[in-house]
Amino acid sequence: MKRFVLPAVLLTACGGKLDAGTDEPYSWPGGFFDMSSYEVTDDCLDGGFSALLLPEGEGSTSEWQYPVELPTWAAAEAPVTYDINLQDPFSAMEVSVVQGSANGQFDVTSDGQEGVVFRSSADGDCLVDMNISALIVLEGAENVRGYAELRITNATDGGTGVCPTDPFGDPFTTPCSVDLDFTGLLTD
Repeated sequence: MKRFVLPAVLLTACGGKLDAGTDEPYSWPGGFFDMSSYEVTDDCLDGGFSALLLPEGEGSTSEWQYPVELPTWAAAEAPVTYDINLQDPFSAMEVSVVQGSANGQFDVTSDGQEGVVFRSSADGDCLVDMNISALIVLEGAENVRGYAELRITNATDGGTGVCPTDPFGDPFTTPCSVDLDFTGLLTD
């Protein structure tokens, strides 16, 4: 009788599945998520974008102004394309979301943003163009985490000198990247 106690305990601990060969396909319900940024790595301006994306500084979080919709896992078998709203100085942006290379991962790409006001003064604006891509990890039905790359492809200020410069006084070099780490919770 003692031989059957251990298998019964293991079956109970493993959710009671008797046939391990009948895995159900991965699924995820999707929904709208409140996102918060918590870390920025700025390889463009040595922290200039950090102030834009994390206004309270390192070690803080910054809630995104609008919830972001994520599709169901099944819907993202082929790319799902739709618009998301982003806070100022960014504008609405079209994104494509598709299942990633592993269950529970979405790859997100966009056509990017043009003419984002990075810095403004009485002399004019520093405008940047960027492409945005992200990896979103589905940690459960109600929470996600993600990693985004903002690839700055161009910066212009019309010769006004509004765009930041490097320590030698030269305009910052593009292309360059800003990495953003974020989390998300399902909205109520």
